[in-house]
Amino acid sequence: MATPVKSGEKVDAVIAGAGASGSVFAATLAKAGKKVVLLETGPDWQLSDLISSDIWGRRIKAAGAPFLLEGKNPFGYSYQSGWGVGGAALHYFANFPRLLPSDFKMKSEHNRGLDWPISYQDVARYYDKVAQDVGVSGDAKAEEIWRPAGKPYPMPPMKTFRNGELWVKACAEHGIRLAPACVGMNSTEYKGRPACIYDGWCHIGPAR
Repeated sequence: MATPVKSGEKVDAVIAGAGASGSVFAATLAKAGKKVVLLETGPDWQLSDLISSDIWGRRIKAAGAPFLLEGKNPFGYSYQSGWGVGGAALHYFANFPRLLPSDFKMKSEHNRGLDWPISYQDVARYYDKVAQDVGVSGDAKAEEIWRPAGKPYPMPPMKTFRNGELWVKACAEHGIRLAPACVGMNSTEYKGRPACIYDGWCHIGPAR
């Protein structure tokens, strides 16, 4: 339970931003018995505040200088920022892909970039922990054609829409194997949070 900090009260850590990273860091430190202060400029949106509307959804977008996407005709883009507790996680598309073992060895295996000083095996248990803590839907067994075995995801994959079924059929006919995307959406009830209703407005804030 979050409680206000009194003036002059000493704390162990101050974290700027209550987004996906900051909130996880704060929760981890708090569970370890540390006093943590989270600084957030935006409001603490409640589920009842969030409306399935692209126009309304602009309320949770931070207003500020855009960054430029490169190319022949660069343009400013700041739409994927977030304003409020949750940050960009208020409207992210919930994709939770894992790096592949080869991604950590790009220099030695492909002579591109640099190798990481760690391996996939070093972080695999944290991938599994995040999946359990956050709640991830997917098919870990199907992903093992690309990555080492790990713990099953806590929820089964999301439903496949009609256009996805067409892709699955077409790829199967050409011998291309697919796996359901692992996503931070509830395909079933999880930790007191209801299952996704496939509202289709993840980018403007409704709960998944």
